[in-house]
Amino acid sequence: MPATAATGLRRRRPKKVPYKPKPPPEPHPFLLHLKSLPSPVAAAAALLSAPRHLHDHPFAACVLYRVARARLFPLVLPLLSALRALRAPLRPTVFAALIDHLGAASRPDAAALVFGAVPAFCSHSAATFHAVLHCLVCNGRVDAARDMLPQAPKLGVRTNAVSYNIVLKGVCHRDGFAGARGVLDEMLGRGVRPTVVTFNTLVGSACREGELAAAERLVDEMARRGVAPNAVTYALLMQGLCDAGRHDDAKKLMFDMEYRDCKPEAANYGVLMAACARRGDVDGIRGLISDMRKRKLTPDDASYNVLVKCLCDGGRVDEAHRALIEMQLKGTAPSAATYRVLVDGCCEAGDFELGLRVFNAMLAGGHCPLARTFRRLVKGLGDDGKAEACFVVEQMAKRGMRLDAEGWQSVATCVCSSSTSEMKLLNGLALPS
Repeated sequence: MPATAATGLRRRRPKKVPYKPKPPPEPHPFLLHLKSLPSPVAAAAALLSAPRHLHDHPFAACVLYRVARARLFPLVLPLLSALRALRAPLRPTVFAALIDHLGAASRPDAAALVFGAVPAFCSHSAATFHAVLHCLVCNGRVDAARDMLPQAPKLGVRTNAVSYNIVLKGVCHRDGFAGARGVLDEMLGRGVRPTVVTFNTLVGSACREGELAAAERLVDEMARRGVAPNAVTYALLMQGLCDAGRHDDAKKLMFDMEYRDCKPEAANYGVLMAACARRGDVDGIRGLISDMRKRKLTPDDASYNVLVKCLCDGGRVDEAHRALIEMQLKGTAPSAATYRVLVDGCCEAGDFELGLRVFNAMLAGGHCPLARTFRRLVKGLGDDGKAEACFVVEQMAKRGMRLDAEGWQSVATCVCSSSTSEMKLLNGLALPS
């Protein structure tokens, strides 16, 4: 066959059509209506009086979420009863969210009632089961949470490592390492494989109690059970060593991590930095930050916060300010905590002029000092006769903060010797229209 004929018989490849993601579907008008109502009570009334075809999960979930976020908890159970009478379908995620809200509000009894109402709407899931476990543990009912574990099969839920990790955290807080070890043994006896979170919880509990030998045995047990330690595991061990005064051993452990196929992370360096800060070792903190960069780890704002705080505690606020500038030049954005530490350090050292400069940079960065920092800065500037104290008072007023009597006295003393503009500003702040 001629080459031209063969070419003509070849199939043409279809043109590639560029992928265009589908736009999200438009929200249902009734859902928008429920969200637009001024109060959750009005939304609940609108839902219950709506036609039957609107008694569906998205609309009922929207109302229940609004009621829970508004902390109208006495309405939750009656609303669930009404939805049950209307045969409205609900999914387990709604109940898990309601239980979380009730647990955060210290209402474990109400959360248990919501948990008991789940079978009337849907089957239990791991989400609802774990939510009620977490609620009980956080509200001091560890034994009740532990007693629920054997009941999980009757509820149609299969317990896993997450279930036991929730209970384990509560037992560690209440009974310490000795009691928590029993939970691990129970977990293994029921055929549930522990995870790295399980062992990290136990390692942290042992280290807090000074049981470093037990913590090291747990790390060895992790290897036997095929669970690889992670950076958090070693950070907990390093914290235990630092608390015991064994800073050199903690530093050695961090550099030994790589030989155990685990690269150090910012958390590991943070443990050593905190230990250096407790000893006032500024050079040690700088060296650790430099080492992080050599290992291609970017120091975060928490790393620099330790350095700034250590310098401010030593009265070296100028160096702390240079550290702030350095972190910005290196590409790390200061957080509100960074600015607050430095402004407080300037006030403590009596360098209110530098404190004002940092304060201005803080406002430019979209952050705001605490009320006590405002008051200290105003008083210091006023005592030094700086008219900028009025500017700080004005910023306080914009944020709804009030100055104490001592601060007003300092400002008044300062303004009495200032120009007419400062007097007018003070009058406007002290006597709002």
